[in-house]
Amino acid sequence: MERAPRRRRHEHPTEHGHPTEHEHPSGQARFAGRGVDAVCQIAIGLAIFGVYLGVAHGLAVSRSAADARGADLLAAERWLHIAATEPLNNALRGHTALEILAAWEYATTYIITTFGLLGVLWARADPTYRWARDSLAVTTLLGVACFALWPTTPPRLLPGERFVDIVAIHHPPLSWGGGPVSAGANQFAAMPSLHVAWAVWMVVASMRARRVGPAGRAFGAAHLGVTMLVVLATANHYVLDLVAGGAAVAVAAPVAGGMGRRATASGTRRVAAADELFLHVQTATNPQYVGGVAVLDTSLGAPPTLDALRRHVAARLSAMSRLTRRVVPAGRLRHHRWASDGDIDLSWHVRETHLPAPGGQAALDGLVARLSVTPLDPDRPPWRIWLVRGLGAHRVAVVVIVHHAVADGLGVVALLRHLLDLPSPPDPHRPQDLHPPPDLHAPTDPHLPANLHGPTDLRSPTNLHPPADSVTTSPGGPAPGPGRARRLARVARTPVTRPATVVSGLVSLARDGAAPPMTLSGPLGRSRAYLTTSWSLPAVRSCAHRLEVTVTDLLLAAVGSAATAAVAAAGEEPSGQVLRAAVPVTMRMPGSNQHGVPRGPGNLTAALRLDVPLGPMPPDRRAEQITRRARGRRASGRLPASAAALRLMGALPAPLHRAAARSVYRARFFTAIVSNMRGAPRPLELLGCPLRDVFPIVPLAAQVPLSVGALGWNDRYCVAATVDPARLDPVLFGTALRAALAELTSPELTSPELTSAELTGRARTSPPPGRPLARSA
Repeated sequence: MERAPRRRRHEHPTEHGHPTEHEHPSGQARFAGRGVDAVCQIAIGLAIFGVYLGVAHGLAVSRSAADARGADLLAAERWLHIAATEPLNNALRGHTALEILAAWEYATTYIITTFGLLGVLWARADPTYRWARDSLAVTTLLGVACFALWPTTPPRLLPGERFVDIVAIHHPPLSWGGGPVSAGANQFAAMPSLHVAWAVWMVVASMRARRVGPAGRAFGAAHLGVTMLVVLATANHYVLDLVAGGAAVAVAAPVAGGMGRRATASGTRRVAAADELFLHVQTATNPQYVGGVAVLDTSLGAPPTLDALRRHVAARLSAMSRLTRRVVPAGRLRHHRWASDGDIDLSWHVRETHLPAPGGQAALDGLVARLSVTPLDPDRPPWRIWLVRGLGAHRVAVVVIVHHAVADGLGVVALLRHLLDLPSPPDPHRPQDLHPPPDLHAPTDPHLPANLHGPTDLRSPTNLHPPADSVTTSPGGPAPGPGRARRLARVARTPVTRPATVVSGLVSLARDGAAPPMTLSGPLGRSRAYLTTSWSLPAVRSCAHRLEVTVTDLLLAAVGSAATAAVAAAGEEPSGQVLRAAVPVTMRMPGSNQHGVPRGPGNLTAALRLDVPLGPMPPDRRAEQITRRARGRRASGRLPASAAALRLMGALPAPLHRAAARSVYRARFFTAIVSNMRGAPRPLELLGCPLRDVFPIVPLAAQVPLSVGALGWNDRYCVAATVDPARLDPVLFGTALRAALAELTSPELTSPELTSAELTGRARTSPPPGRPLARSA
């Protein structure tokens, strides 16, 4: 995972997409904005120091009692044979250079190292900072309390002993050994050793910190060892003082953790159950990221610049509240929570990269594949936007990556829509057709992104009008429309609020059982392949109308043809096998806010599991079979039952919710994800550049190597597939998918190409894919 410093330095990719670092010009402004916070942190430290001075000079100390305690400690150590202070003090005596070094180390390094580490954690906004500050404060206050209740004479001042006060002899300037600083020192603060306590704290804090590397942790351990030797050799502490210093940190650490959890809970709110599911099921090899890839036409003007895009996002960010929140993990026994992130660093969130020559769609797909599995910084709001250059003549792309916990497919569409504008007044010289004919050839370097669930009911339009916040409900918006309500009810064929419907649907889900086993399923690798193709949306709708099927069923049929070819290429017989696809369907409240954007943040979908028959057959016939099989499931109440099951899972304690999510969101219950969404029905533009195509990014699930997302946007039907190239051949799958879509929508275009049936036959004679045929992301 990227561990680049959050505030001072920011990664920026080179033309090959690999990050480099440079100082961001607005860094000084950001630090100036944190000046008040810096003053508050310093004030806390001064207040604690004031308590120390009050104990040192405000309380009367009995010298005889303090001497007696010191003598008792020394006697106990001699009895235990651990009295190391005297031999180390004798060994240091007479070595003037070492004496000076030890005096300086004792007088200065504990302050420099302790507050230096604390300052670094604060400057870099390390999430450990709050714990580090609180634990250091508690450790220090415990020590000061001991000084007040149990003042103890250090070995160097103990009557009747022959210890040499090394620090007092050499008295480094501005140290406790001389000058005005000595006047503020507590001469009876032997038990516990705060020098050692702070050094132990430094080791623990550097181990917990996200932005302290191995070198910093090694330095902390070395500093602890040197400090222990110095405080004993200079006769400032007993061995038992060192033990007490470590014990103070052991007590302070959990106390500070509890303080942090209470502070977090008071300023946050729990992540909704449907959103938290994707936090539970993600893994290091399968991050749950959704998003979109928007291709812009720059033929009519200058392409957008990075600074312009950042200003554009900044101007509209306040209305998109979900993008200003980060996920706060609360431990294995608690649920995740949302916390506001006051300083949104757009130099990290909005980035620029250049595709390597010669560019093109295949290079863009490869970049999206890599971005879709590149972990987002868990200490920031989980999203990123990339401005991609080098795509080709008069084309740039904008790639949006968002964690699935932030939004489902419709949520991502609405986020995109919020950044877009209606086109400028018509230009008589503006070309009318911004879209080239569909590419029927598989890209030479197909890669795939992370994830994008949350399709809508494809029989109902979703109209997205002027920009508005898709992630916050506007109380002043219009009431839900009855037409939308009827369409949602038609999806489940019955009102979703009837308990009998939910019970019947739960029974049906239980009867569905596990998904039929498939050859393609299995453990996933780290790489992805991303495949894209764009078609005429009117042609797709016309085909669905002609066959009397839904657009979703057409997409499922095309996926089935491609999966048939992939299974045959793996050396298996596809006939008789069934691909069970999880098909998300929106459960959002009907209507929209005052700007026309769908209401509701997060994930508001349920999933139908539809069976796709495999084997050689024309795609239109496959679509008709899918429709016949799906008709009963769509009318059975499975949708409201699925949504109810998610809500019930969310009511479980966090460990049980996590276990339940991971048990159901895997290949045991479905073997592919097919998500169909509606976008904007009208032309839109970003920073004056019209949109050509918008492709969704859909993630995989555990042991599920295939996901396909489709987005209807301004008369274009944009299809994108994510595959694990270690499980199936992405080139063959992409070619078969395009061939099936061509057969369905434009039969006259398929004569020079292989049909899906011919591809299946060819796949039977091909060797099974023993290695990825696309370059790994």
